[in-house]
Amino acid sequence: MKNQSEVQFENEVIEYLTQIGGVKQWEYMPSIKSTEHLWLNFKHILEQNNQGRINGSLSESEFNQVKKIINAIDTPYKAGQFLYGVNGVSEIEVDLDDGRHVFLTVFDQAQVGGGSTVYQVVNQIERKRIVDGKMNRRFDVTMLINGLPIIQIELKKALHSATESLNQMKQYIAERQFSDIFSTVQILVAMTPHDIRYMANTTLDGFNRAFAFNWQTEEDAKPVRSWREFSDNVLSIPMAHDLATRYMVLDGTKNKEGIKVMRPYQVYATRQVIEKVKGFNFSYDEGQLGYIWHTTGSGKTITSFKTAWLASKMPNVDKVVFLVDRIALTNQTVDAYQAYDPIAGFEGKSGVVADTANVSDLHNKLTKKSDKNIIVTSIQKMSRYVMREHFKPLNKRILFIVDEAHRSTGDGSDNEGMLKNIRSKIPNAAWVGYTGTPRFPETREIFGDLLHAYTIKEAIADRNVLGFNVEFKETIEAPLNPSADDIDDTIKGSVYDISPDHVDLVVKDIFDNWRKRSNDRKYNALLTVHVGGNRPSTPRAMEYFDRIVEENKIRPESERLKIGISFSVDTSNSVHQLKTNTNLHRAINYYNNTFGTVFDMTSVKAYTEDLSRRLNKTSDDGKYLDLAIVIDQLLTGFDAPELNTLYIDRTLKGRNLIQAYSRTNRVHNSIDKPWGNVVNYRWPVQNEYEMNKAFAVYSNRASADEQQSLSELKSKNTEDNIISRPFSEVQSELKAVVNKLAELTNDFNKLPPSERAQDEVFDALNDYNRLLSQLKQYSEDDNKVPVSAYDNPEEFYNRIGITEDQEVILTTVLANELVERRSKREDIDISQINLSMVHIHDVTINYDYLIELIAKMADEVNANDMSQAAETQKEILIEIAKSDNDSVKSKFKQFVSKIFSKEFVFDKYPAPRSVDKMEKEIDRMYRDGNILLITNFIRQWGLDNSVKPKELDNLIKKHRFGQEDMNKQGELTAIMNDAKDVYSSIAEADVASLSWVKYRIELRKAFYEMADEIKKNE
Repeated sequence: MKNQSEVQFENEVIEYLTQIGGVKQWEYMPSIKSTEHLWLNFKHILEQNNQGRINGSLSESEFNQVKKIINAIDTPYKAGQFLYGVNGVSEIEVDLDDGRHVFLTVFDQAQVGGGSTVYQVVNQIERKRIVDGKMNRRFDVTMLINGLPIIQIELKKALHSATESLNQMKQYIAERQFSDIFSTVQILVAMTPHDIRYMANTTLDGFNRAFAFNWQTEEDAKPVRSWREFSDNVLSIPMAHDLATRYMVLDGTKNKEGIKVMRPYQVYATRQVIEKVKGFNFSYDEGQLGYIWHTTGSGKTITSFKTAWLASKMPNVDKVVFLVDRIALTNQTVDAYQAYDPIAGFEGKSGVVADTANVSDLHNKLTKKSDKNIIVTSIQKMSRYVMREHFKPLNKRILFIVDEAHRSTGDGSDNEGMLKNIRSKIPNAAWVGYTGTPRFPETREIFGDLLHAYTIKEAIADRNVLGFNVEFKETIEAPLNPSADDIDDTIKGSVYDISPDHVDLVVKDIFDNWRKRSNDRKYNALLTVHVGGNRPSTPRAMEYFDRIVEENKIRPESERLKIGISFSVDTSNSVHQLKTNTNLHRAINYYNNTFGTVFDMTSVKAYTEDLSRRLNKTSDDGKYLDLAIVIDQLLTGFDAPELNTLYIDRTLKGRNLIQAYSRTNRVHNSIDKPWGNVVNYRWPVQNEYEMNKAFAVYSNRASADEQQSLSELKSKNTEDNIISRPFSEVQSELKAVVNKLAELTNDFNKLPPSERAQDEVFDALNDYNRLLSQLKQYSEDDNKVPVSAYDNPEEFYNRIGITEDQEVILTTVLANELVERRSKREDIDISQINLSMVHIHDVTINYDYLIELIAKMADEVNANDMSQAAETQKEILIEIAKSDNDSVKSKFKQFVSKIFSKEFVFDKYPAPRSVDKMEKEIDRMYRDGNILLITNFIRQWGLDNSVKPKELDNLIKKHRFGQEDMNKQGELTAIMNDAKDVYSSIAEADVASLSWVKYRIELRKAFYEMADEIKKNE
């Protein structure tokens, strides 16, 4: 494999795809090598599959109608809608030349793996550039269904990374190559002999390598490394077709439309349930189908929706009811389900997902025939419905899907007994449960056997969720030798509940370490508070709220936190009711003043929903919360990728601990958010044991709850990457990376000359970023000594073996130079190189210092002291490199280069030291350079009599980079036509020799390239 060329690998893959499992599969079409060939092939298949509707072949005008519809698809989401069509049949309306109006079938999901469906594979398709200035491209391997590209595979030979293939496809997206007939691509596959990842096609702004998955084995979730095994499992027929249809989700969430391809464990779970439903007899069988155990954060909503959707299409199912365990989550689930409903995305179609306004509405939805055969309701509403006096047994075949099934097994909550009542009243229904934290053995007793498991250990290993960095902080001295009841705040109160010092110390810790834990305010947090002894927790939560408000008043504005608090209105008529509701009203008024909202005690539900949106950063006005204080709300079912910290002033154990911790571990940016942070403020020794015990149970498919010591549990959880390593281990690893970088770069002075060594630097810099990002988020070392890259950077530099100057050169000058070299070597845009450096503290340009240096160098050049000017130029480039803005860097580099080469001369010396004056000189450089560029262009193309430089400059000012937008009123055409009779005699020789047709084509291309060059420098 190591010596195999990419071409050999490609040929071997194609040959294997044609005969997977020794059975004829994809047909290789070696003659198809261009976009035009693809269109002709698609036309032929379309004609073959619609012979009953057309007479022979489609004429050019008829087929142009088809092409127009496909060419208009401009996002993968619209492509998914087009391919799904109506109820799984994709059709195109065509007006035939004989006057008939027909619907031609393009795609029929009922024909998966057979019927009239045609499966083909092509390779090395030539793609002409779409964006001027970009390259023509060749796609490696494309899999066609009914002639349309559906799966795109980009290959790299052994010793290369699948990430390179992903970067290549991201480049194609940036260059708009997935357009025209390629607009239908649904799945991207990055393949090397030993690393294969797949992801849904996406827009450029939605491209995230974190959503490229390995396939896995079903029994133990081990990643599939062999390309042949991946082909057997994923690219075979009908699985490849199923993955692009049955296991693809159209997400119509407003302003976030896209497609999502299911992960392997989601596919396995869905298959298991559907097979169970298929064999279920609603008249006689026991209703326990089983349950799915997929850890929190692993995408159960998508899995359950696909199960509901596919089951609702089965002939033996009349209705699918999705039971939500809390009324508050019903709207969230309905919104998600309706967004995923492919029918709801079509104009004039409301889809098949229904919510229920009240019990009567639920009765109507269950008993009356309707297209809306997926019903989302709460377990409370369903329980009230079946317990009505006049309830009659339902004569329907109903599949119940129960969300958060661990809570429906009776755990002392309001839901206890509800599920039992519902099952007794609807005895012939089928039941399946979904949970991230099953109760052992109760969940099995209620729902039946485990159908599929995907544990937190497996999800972390797959990077589908994050591990945890957990702190156990001592505030006040804990009582000695506490009993289990003393620690459990569902049973007893404790000193933590009444100590004002405890609150002060918790608030101080939150503020003092906010920058570290939030990664310099990129992320936000939850604080959950609960007191013991069966007393209300809202007074303590408000005590935190008031203390944080007070702290905000004395902190500088940059350190203040935007906070909110959420708890329910008290309607109990207890002695606490007045105080609870008065506190809530006061908190809502504070929130209104912070965010300009107008909530009151009549709109608490809307207030809570608004608070949730600000916490998960989806509010329309872009104003977000830093910290939300809760008692129990938002600790389950709340999904916020930009929340990374949970502060805990309570006791949590078992599944409740896993659920609460998992609010922090949604994947976002792997460098900025390496894990979820959790900070515990009471019973440190005992709560650390409870945490490690919970992780041990919920990372083990066998759920063997063995009695182990804290050190044994902690060691295993650290080994499985569920909890973070000690500070000292991360520090030691980072120090080794820094030493390696020092060796490779001659003590941070220059990049090594060989490409292989430069690749080592690139890999080491990515390791540096990952480890430094982790290290910066610890608040203390192994000995509980505070550490901070923000408050004490000097100590931080010493810890990892680098100086501040060396860090600046490494993370700016050398990193930028490496990216530039790599982009040239791979012939891709700099923006496609995935290397965004992490700094120990902010590295920013000091513009006053930069301008002083530029003026100093200009004076040295003017005095012809070039050796000193060269030294000053080195200092300038170091300062320029500190910018994270590519256009700023490019602007200053070009200016400095022209001064040094004496192409740019100041009107008088000494050169100006004012920032404003120097900016004007830079503008003059660009202005003069642009006019010179335009003047030379006019002469080269013989436009002297057609247009003046200033006129052309004014036309270019309207131009947007990468757009062909300067001929809207025929301006460019008029300029060319004016030169038609004279260009052959006055243009430069190579231009003058062009034919008129060729001249027009080449001039247009050269003009947009020049305009883009000018815009790039602005």
